[in-house]
Amino acid sequence: MIKFFKSFKYALRGILYTIINERNMRVHLVVATYVLIFASFFSLSPQSLGILVLTISAVIALEMVNTAIERVCNIYTTSYHPMIKVAKDVAAGAVLVAAIGAVAVGVIIFWQPNTIIGIFSYLWANPPALAALILSLALSVLFIIFGGKWFTPKK
Repeated sequence: MIKFFKSFKYALRGILYTIINERNMRVHLVVATYVLIFASFFSLSPQSLGILVLTISAVIALEMVNTAIERVCNIYTTSYHPMIKVAKDVAAGAVLVAAIGAVAVGVIIFWQPNTIIGIFSYLWANPPALAALILSLALSVLFIIFGGKWFTPKK
C-alpha cells in the first residue's frame, strides 16, 4: 500500500517539475484556469463540461510527455543528432495538435454570442470585477514568465 501512495508522490513531483521548468506548461495552466472560470457563465451540459476537462487534461498531459521526451533526449546527447531533433519535434507537434484541437473544442462549446456579450456587459457594469480580472491577468503573466523562479527552492 505504501508503494501505491509513493506513486502519487512521484507523479506530483513530475507535475511540479513541469510547472517549474516549462513556461508552456504555465501557459496551459493559466489558459485552462480562465476557460474553467468563464465556463461558469455558460449553461454547459455535463457532456460539454466533460469534453472541456478531457481536452484540457490531454493538452497538459501531452506537455508533460513532451518534457519527458526532451529530457531523455538531452541525456542521450547534447550535440545535434537528426533523430533526436525528430523525436523532439514530433513530441512538440503532438502538443501543438492537442492545443489546436482544444481551441476548436473551445470555439464549438463557447460560441454563444449572447452569453459572450453578457459577460462583457457584466464586467463593464461592475468595475471591481473588471479590476479583479485585469489584476488576475497581470498576475498570470508574471506567473508565466517568472513562475518557475518563484517555486524553485533557494540554495
